[in-house]
Amino acid sequence: MPGDDAAPLQSERPLLDTLGLRFRLEEEVARVRRAGGFLSVAVIRIAAGAPSPSDGEGRAARVARRLRSSIRLHDVLAWHGPNLALMMPETNGSEAVRAGERLLSLVTKAEPIPGQETGGSDSVGVATAYGEVEGGGAALLGAADEALSRAAPGEVVRSQTLEGRPRILVVDDDPVFAQVLAETISERGWEAHPCSEIADARQRVKESSYSGLFIDMVLQGVSGVDILRQALAAHPRRPAILMSGHDANHAMILEALGMGPVMFVHKPMSSADLDSALQMFRELVPGVVRRGRVPR
Repeated sequence: MPGDDAAPLQSERPLLDTLGLRFRLEEEVARVRRAGGFLSVAVIRIAAGAPSPSDGEGRAARVARRLRSSIRLHDVLAWHGPNLALMMPETNGSEAVRAGERLLSLVTKAEPIPGQETGGSDSVGVATAYGEVEGGGAALLGAADEALSRAAPGEVVRSQTLEGRPRILVVDDDPVFAQVLAETISERGWEAHPCSEIADARQRVKESSYSGLFIDMVLQGVSGVDILRQALAAHPRRPAILMSGHDANHAMILEALGMGPVMFVHKPMSSADLDSALQMFRELVPGVVRRGRVPR
């Protein structure tokens, strides 16, 4: 449901209780931690309305029942205390805000309060995480609750993107160097994994679970530029650092720099070079730099 063009489903989806939501949220957080990507949660405050004269059903329950047919197949709608929560896998912050705006529109259409101006008293808080989230699903849900507490009637407020712990892959056929560099990167607050086997590296650079790459330019039996080319073919916008401790082949370096967000550094790498490389990652990897409230 992140986009306005999301097609309503023809059959109603299950409405989970609060405990069911927490279980599903932790499952999704674990999946995102393994594979990377985004996860968003919207918490919807439904203003009270007149109970149904036939069965006494409250407005929130009527809204929930009617929204179940308007969510994507892989979205999850659930009770979150007195509010409703919508978990949206693979949805970034901007998409989640648009989904929140659509939710408000659907709520107003489904259950308008007589005599109330357009926009109503319902409101939405949205939170988004990228990659591994410190605190898991509870932290993501808490961020959405905090955003909801700042939302005026008829408003969608987005929390700061939760700062994950993006993974870095270090590819170098010298296992000692790869391990030391990975440990040094980890000491700076990242999660880095060394990789010294070329066959393994060819597969792992294609995975979406790594937010950035360090690749040695001269590897046993293969050029690091070839590994880099495979990595960027799978994920063109993922930043990479190309390293070399030998006489650099300037033509190959220029070729690599033209492939995408690539930076070249000499080995042994200085602390300043490493900090510059990680700064590039901070600027290009979603979720590393915290983002503020979306202007309304």
